[in-house]
Amino acid sequence: MPKLPIPPHGELNYVIDDFAPPWETTPTILCVHGVAECTRAWAPWVPFLARVGRVVRMDQRGFGESTAMPEDFAWSLDIMADDVARVIEAVAPEGLHLIGAKIAGPVVLRAATRHPNLVKSLTLVGTPIVGPSEQEWLDTVEQEGVRPWAEGTMDARLKGMSDAAKQCWIDMMADTPQSTLVGFFRFVASIDARDDLGKITCPTLVIGSDNARRPISATREWQEQIANSELVTVPGQGYHAATTQPAACASAAADFISRL
Repeated sequence: MPKLPIPPHGELNYVIDDFAPPWETTPTILCVHGVAECTRAWAPWVPFLARVGRVVRMDQRGFGESTAMPEDFAWSLDIMADDVARVIEAVAPEGLHLIGAKIAGPVVLRAATRHPNLVKSLTLVGTPIVGPSEQEWLDTVEQEGVRPWAEGTMDARLKGMSDAAKQCWIDMMADTPQSTLVGFFRFVASIDARDDLGKITCPTLVIGSDNARRPISATREWQEQIANSELVTVPGQGYHAATTQPAACASAAADFISRL
């Protein structure tokens, strides 16, 4: 798999799914996952997005096959956004269509404001604009490890999905290095992308479900602050719409990019 060097001492992993005829020029789409996930999270999306263009899936710093981060790593939204820009510059320096799920939403928003020449459109799925502040998440990961945290949060995350689906997601999230997640959870409550909303200049699609954690009314409130944006609501009660409704979300994203 391709790897990109990142400061201070690490690498970013990404994979490319490209099924277009080699003589055709197609747009590039970059998918950025949420917390404790990896490139595998986007597998159900690939068949839909690959009809539109070349699909790139990256492992954010510290997650998946990218280098684990120490507990004392100085996380910031700018650092994470610049990681996204590094991948874009490597795979599509002319710019691409950027998709972020959950906490990757603020990351790709910041990438679009810091590097507008690299982002042709944004798709935000199940996104919180301000980071969560659950102290118990950090306590669980520090004291018990990543798997117990994943198990304890999965019903709300993937409400309505089968036990097999939930177990698959638990196993994927449990692969996250404990040091990465401890450091990230110490930082995550400071994430705040509200000031980025009015700075977005590219077409933007916001996808969400109406659930207790992220009501669609709250999503609409910040979505309307993005010029040239539109909102799509998908069914489901879980707050991770990208996984609970992958076909609906991926179809909406593919249609949006095709229209552009």
